[in-house]
Amino acid sequence: MKALLVNQTRTLTKAIEELGLSSGFDLISSNIDSIEESIKEHSPEVIILNWSEGLNPAVCSDIKKIKIKSGYIYLIVIGTKDSMKGLLEGVRSGADDFLLIPFSREEVLAKITVARRVIELNRSFIKTKKKLLKFAKEDPVTSLLNRRALIDEIQSEMGRASRQNEFASAIMINLINYDEIQRDFGLKVFDAFLAELASRLKKSIRPYDKIGRFEFSRFLIYLPHARSEDAKKVAERIIKKIQEKKFKYKDKYIEPCLTIGISELDPSDMVKGGDAETQLINELILESFIRRSEFATTSACEKGSNAIEIYTF
Repeated sequence: MKALLVNQTRTLTKAIEELGLSSGFDLISSNIDSIEESIKEHSPEVIILNWSEGLNPAVCSDIKKIKIKSGYIYLIVIGTKDSMKGLLEGVRSGADDFLLIPFSREEVLAKITVARRVIELNRSFIKTKKKLLKFAKEDPVTSLLNRRALIDEIQSEMGRASRQNEFASAIMINLINYDEIQRDFGLKVFDAFLAELASRLKKSIRPYDKIGRFEFSRFLIYLPHARSEDAKKVAERIIKKIQEKKFKYKDKYIEPCLTIGISELDPSDMVKGGDAETQLINELILESFIRRSEFATTSACEKGSNAIEIYTF
């Protein structure tokens, strides 16, 4: 663990350094004028700020706002009894704790122990939060975006497409024989098959394209700055990716029957603006955009397995 000592004195530095050697943290020194640069360079988890007369308590809130890799800065303000008022103002402004001079070895070690626990709890909280966000956005079977998260991503991309006057396309992939696969192989194998299918779909598109599980047996891909003919090439690549290697379970093969529908979004169809009415109109445009790809998928079904259909007005 790294600790940054700010406004150091020779006596204070020596005392903290001796404690650092025995309690397992590296001590770095800085002055108040270069504190931000020191924090960004060294990413200390703990900052010990030696309070001086005339120091603005707002410096504590400024320090806490600085982002570091570890995610949390534990700030301890330190001073004599004469600076008690300033220390308390520092705590009110964002410092986590304070320490009075003179101090004992045990007092400092106790403060560092508390700091470690708070930092560890914060790391655990961030890790849990990331997991929850991931679960909220991902389909649990395929690890692709779920429907709600996908729609949100597409809405954001549509806004960018409208501002930059770019076309976009949607590809709807429909697994026709999902009921047959589920019946013949069971739900567990079906889920494993869907995960592998999703993986192949993702490998067939660009890193910045958006893909998600739209419905139980349907996947939706959003292609920014792409016309319908560009989307057709992607759809053909998807079919090839599915056909080049068979899905095998034990001594049997799973043969998916897909149909693909494509629709195109003209940027001139979208309404520019950030008010609620504009947002509602663009949501309806998005719904129509996706619905057209669904209609195209239905038309593709009439042509048979692995057919591709582009929606035309």
